[in-house]
Amino acid sequence: MEANKILRLTAKVKVDQADRPRFIQMTGELKAIVAEEGPTQVLSYDCYFKEPHTRECLITEAYADEAALLLHLKLIAPVSAKYQVAMEVIRFELCGELAEATLTSFRDAYGDRFEHYGFMV
Repeated sequence: MEANKILRLTAKVKVDQADRPRFIQMTGELKAIVAEEGPTQVLSYDCYFKEPHTRECLITEAYADEAALLLHLKLIAPVSAKYQVAMEVIRFELCGELAEATLTSFRDAYGDRFEHYGFMV
């Protein structure tokens, strides 16, 4: 794994209060998928609520490379579809080198809430 290929993702979301228990259950299933993918592909995968009963959640993830990120998105799609949790994406940031097609898909999905930081110093 090359350090310059690692991708870091941070998303700030607001989860509908009624969907919060389902969000937590969904996150458990997503973490099981992450465990199957292995620690060399998904380097970290964490969700933090701002306060114990708040709607605001920060999701942080890191992937070995773009292929690991894209595989992860493919593997979690059925779980996300199963739960259909109502949440509002406030901010979605991705750090690292990505193909233009991948960037376009994130821009299309998140619009001006998506930020890409591609230049590492």
